[in-house]
Amino acid sequence: MHQNKTPFNFIRLLKFLFVLSPIIFFGIYLQVQHKINDLELIIYFVVAVLPLVASIRYFLHKLAVLDRQTILQIHDNKATKENQLLLTKIMEKLSDPLLILDSTNRVLMANKSAHDLLGKQILKQNISVFIRNSAFDSALLRAHDTEVPVSCEFKFGTPITRHYLTRMHLFSMDSDQNRKSKQYMFLALYDVSAIKRADIMRADFVANASHELRTPLASILGFVETLQGPARDDNDAHERFLAIMHDEASRMSRLIEDLLSLSRIERDLHVPPSDKINLSHLIRSVINVLEPQAREKNMTITFSSGLQKDIIGDHDQLTQVFQNLIENAIKYGSRNTEIRVAYVKNILSPQAGTKDITITITNEGPGIAPEHLPRLMERFYRVDSARSRSLGGTGLGLAIVKHIVQRHKGRIFFESELNSTTKVTVSLPLEQ
Repeated sequence: MHQNKTPFNFIRLLKFLFVLSPIIFFGIYLQVQHKINDLELIIYFVVAVLPLVASIRYFLHKLAVLDRQTILQIHDNKATKENQLLLTKIMEKLSDPLLILDSTNRVLMANKSAHDLLGKQILKQNISVFIRNSAFDSALLRAHDTEVPVSCEFKFGTPITRHYLTRMHLFSMDSDQNRKSKQYMFLALYDVSAIKRADIMRADFVANASHELRTPLASILGFVETLQGPARDDNDAHERFLAIMHDEASRMSRLIEDLLSLSRIERDLHVPPSDKINLSHLIRSVINVLEPQAREKNMTITFSSGLQKDIIGDHDQLTQVFQNLIENAIKYGSRNTEIRVAYVKNILSPQAGTKDITITITNEGPGIAPEHLPRLMERFYRVDSARSRSLGGTGLGLAIVKHIVQRHKGRIFFESELNSTTKVTVSLPLEQ
């Protein structure tokens, strides 16, 4: 601070001397010419110089204040420009499209996401040229008329239509020239397609779960009413109806258990498993449990294990995965056929930074039509609803399998040929 203050005082002293030098030299000149004596010279300086000195000091002080204000303003302008540049960079990096329109709805500014969505040529063009939607146009008009923030949802995009939520904010700025207020519109677009899909899936799930529970419940209630009424004294009907009621109640119990299991898996979806598992031993134990069920259809299960490596996983959940898949292979496979379980390495391309192992389960049977394959792991989706229910399926088994595999950072997909074979491939990361 002192180093900055010293040169400033020196410059101010030079300014003083420069302004006062004519008066001082003139007084010295009069004294040298003997036109005034020493006392008169002193009086001259007091009368002529001191008031002028005070005035000059006042004006120099004002100039110094003005200098400081100018420096501060320059600093503030620099800081403002830096902040504006920072804000622009932040807007440019945001994944949501942001736009600023003028009063005629022409695009003045747009970030990179807006250019990616609407095109590189949107600047100075009317926004309605690029977003053709009546709900969007109505919201834009309402925002101009009411001058309050407006939100609306609309569909946009080809060939894939997506759902967007837009928020519109009208703001005004004074013009530097005529001080008239100019209006601008700030638009933010948010892709809510995933939220919409989740809402639809949630509604479908509730509807399907209600239907799946209501069907056996209605059947049980119907048989109860029959047993209480017309079949009260019919022993044969008692035996037959009670057996059916038992099957329907078991079906409801399995459905509720699967719903609870799916809920637990979704709850722990982002919690990484930590058990060290020998996958060969796990698959072998599952096959041993299911072999009696396979023998009832005169089917054999072969298991070829080329690896004896451990993986990190949840033992109970992985048991559920392979039990479900091998049991499905038994249920939907043809009699007198073979189910092949192969355990090999790196059939699928591994994810970045990981080494994977791949398990394939192949059975022979009627197969699955190609149009059904992408939807096999949707909740309550069935290729043949009647057959699935008759075999005790709840429509949630493969959805549970998918979520477990996702929790283990693995992958699963199906391949099938009609009246030939169906193969499911599961890829899981090896222990690092």
